[in-house]
Amino acid sequence: MTIKLATLYSVGIAVSLLFVSGCMVNPVTLEQQFNVISEDREINIGRQAHPEIIKQFGYYQNPDLQRYVNEIGQKLVTVCKRRDITYHFTVIDTPIENAFAVPGGYIYITRGLLAYLNSEAELAGVLAHEIGHIVGRDSANQISQAMLAQIAALAGVAAGSASKGDAAAATSLLLNSVMLGFGREKEYLADAQGVEYMYKAGYDPMQMASFQRSLSQISQSPIGLQQYNMTHPNIFDRIDQCTARAKVMMAMNTAMSQINNQDTAVNKIQNNSGIQVLSEKYKEYLEGLAYGPKENLRHIKIYTTMEGDTLSLIAKKTLGNELKAKELAELNGIPPEMQLVAGSKIKTIF
Repeated sequence: MTIKLATLYSVGIAVSLLFVSGCMVNPVTLEQQFNVISEDREINIGRQAHPEIIKQFGYYQNPDLQRYVNEIGQKLVTVCKRRDITYHFTVIDTPIENAFAVPGGYIYITRGLLAYLNSEAELAGVLAHEIGHIVGRDSANQISQAMLAQIAALAGVAAGSASKGDAAAATSLLLNSVMLGFGREKEYLADAQGVEYMYKAGYDPMQMASFQRSLSQISQSPIGLQQYNMTHPNIFDRIDQCTARAKVMMAMNTAMSQINNQDTAVNKIQNNSGIQVLSEKYKEYLEGLAYGPKENLRHIKIYTTMEGDTLSLIAKKTLGNELKAKELAELNGIPPEMQLVAGSKIKTIF
């Protein structure tokens, strides 16, 4: 009994010290949040994790694509709210449709997700969202919460209210949640920052919602969808909020440019005449992109539509089966029955 009380007392002191030393101001919300990871330690965590991430997923061997993604990312960094660290953008070799950020400025996007994007602006939206997580130090905060939970679990063991196995299981579940996402509130906040950053960098902010709309159409297993909904906001709520924020931002900047007579080339973004989508440029970099699992690897091919083409006809030409038009529709983020304009670029698979 004495040993348990002493242990519990020590754990209590540790928890108290964490609370006293671990309160920091969130650089985005300017509110106090629990964080015991210093910036130096955060950067070191990312530096040490990077080779392990590459080892697990693989580095996608396409220098031009890697350079292109990094250029877009670095362009966004120049307008973000945390520019005092070095950012790293890497394409990893997995068919999973995902992008994620780890502490210290390390951001990853999968070849699987790149295949489903349809413009440079959509790519900018994805990277800007992940930059938002780095700016908010969300991963550092998540690690801090995990450390606190670990100590709390030890307190339960010391008090006799939980077994060591239960404590380990609770900690394991919490660490798994770190990999799944940062929680609904932080995802909304990263979306808001993403819209702001991509617009300031010269991209059409409506393309954030455009990508999310395509994401909602990507086939997901019931388990995968359930896990996503546990850690992320409803995708249609995100679409609505991003659309509304983009419209308000563009309208306000248009009004301000008219008031201030900002009609020079420097202020094209402020009056919305300089925002870019760059769909065809983006698709040029997708030519030959690996698609699907390695045991059944295919590649992306860019097809230029001809007069009278439909997705069914293109599916028959390129995939040998017009019934695969739905797959092409999902890949291109368009309805299967959409009327195609001759000369437009369509992603196909070979």
